[in-house]
Amino acid sequence: MPAAASPPAASPPAASPPAASPPGPAPARHVHTELPGPKARAVMATGSFDMQSFYRAAVIDDAASQGCSLVDVDGNVFLDMFSSFALGALGYNHPAMVAVARSEAFARAAINPTSTPFLTTSTWFDFMQAMEHRYAPRGMARMFCVDAGGEGVEAAVKAAFIVHGEKRREKAGGSPDPLALGEAEKARVMENAGTDAVLVSFAGAFHGRGLGPMSATHSKLMHKADLPAFPWPMVTFPANRFPLARFAEENAKAEAYSLAELSRVLDQYAGRVAAVLVEPMQSEGGDRHASAAFFRGVQRLAGDAGAALILDEVQTGVAITGTMWAHEQLDLPRPPDLVTFGKKMQLGGFFATSDYDIRRFGRMYQTRNGDRARAMLAHTTLLTIDAEDLLTNVRETGRFFLAGLEGIAERYPSLITEARGLGFLLAFDLPAPASRDDFLGRCMKRGVFASYTGTRSVRIRPHLITGVAEVEEALACFDAVAREMAG
Repeated sequence: MPAAASPPAASPPAASPPAASPPGPAPARHVHTELPGPKARAVMATGSFDMQSFYRAAVIDDAASQGCSLVDVDGNVFLDMFSSFALGALGYNHPAMVAVARSEAFARAAINPTSTPFLTTSTWFDFMQAMEHRYAPRGMARMFCVDAGGEGVEAAVKAAFIVHGEKRREKAGGSPDPLALGEAEKARVMENAGTDAVLVSFAGAFHGRGLGPMSATHSKLMHKADLPAFPWPMVTFPANRFPLARFAEENAKAEAYSLAELSRVLDQYAGRVAAVLVEPMQSEGGDRHASAAFFRGVQRLAGDAGAALILDEVQTGVAITGTMWAHEQLDLPRPPDLVTFGKKMQLGGFFATSDYDIRRFGRMYQTRNGDRARAMLAHTTLLTIDAEDLLTNVRETGRFFLAGLEGIAERYPSLITEARGLGFLLAFDLPAPASRDDFLGRCMKRGVFASYTGTRSVRIRPHLITGVAEVEEALACFDAVAREMAG
């Protein structure tokens, strides 16, 4: 576990999720139409005004869907190993989530939006108390909320640049206050002169769709083409090969190379690096891993350079790795400076140590800065993770799932390779994008909904409630499809 600030003298006990009726039985998986089915195609045809309408793979019946079973409007039932790119946490229609959504307090939060920094209600303080005393990463002093994970990364990057700029002015003998700048410098700022400070990121990264995070994103050309970008440096990410024992020497060399490259970049931009931004596991880039020792090296180099370490936990946070935050497994000697969150938290934002607590009015502020209704869903999700001991489930069931994937890779080595995972962040590779897409299509026809990542990887993102029975069902499907494709 990372080093942490001293805990509060009296932490409130964990609350319980709302009382709720038990869930009904999950429907049995079956696919009886072509995909998409006729009802789905008819519904999709009415939605062409939506710019993203041509992306859709299914139209969900979210009243019939239950637990890990995704039901579409044609009555097809899928085992959901996708969870909407890891947005889902407790499956469909979890009774605790339904109970809070039906509550009068939730209805009021949903219909009475507030500029939360100025005006809020007691439910917001309930959420903040829970985060401070139980669920925030150890060592964090503040939390900043926005609407989604990409915005959270954008906000964390801004915080890093703000603190870096203020420290540079102080070091030069001036005031950290931007209002104390000379008139010429104020004019330069307002005319978009910007700063010569930079952020360092890693090849293969994905940090969001805003222009700031996109400048630190290096996973797909389609994300970045034709967009302006900040001229920030990028270094190689090691991307461990699997099985780890077989590739130990190769992985060690790749990590050493990456750290040496990072050291050179930090020296090249000495005094100008506001932050080093990295994911504990590169998700969108292809489920690319590195060792705990690598991340400790990144933190050491960033600290020596006076740069913030920002860990992007939008996809890796909230229990999916078997700990509440993935970086708890990295044995960092001190907390990261900033940690971003999103997806399963139902809202986005970042946590910060006291060094990155931005207090000056107007420096870090958005109108909403925290949707009270989504905060209630987040709080309920976290309480349910505790109440149902889902961290243990993810650790134990995740190990079982990974062992099963490794077994499939051993049986079909020319087709399935690089089985890897941490908790319920799981993936494996096929030889090419076409074979990967063929594999996913065949699985969907058999009633298992998985997804893609990188160029040729199958990405598996089970809901946190997924048990051994569902994993065995998924593994049986993957094995059958691999056998079919291998001929």
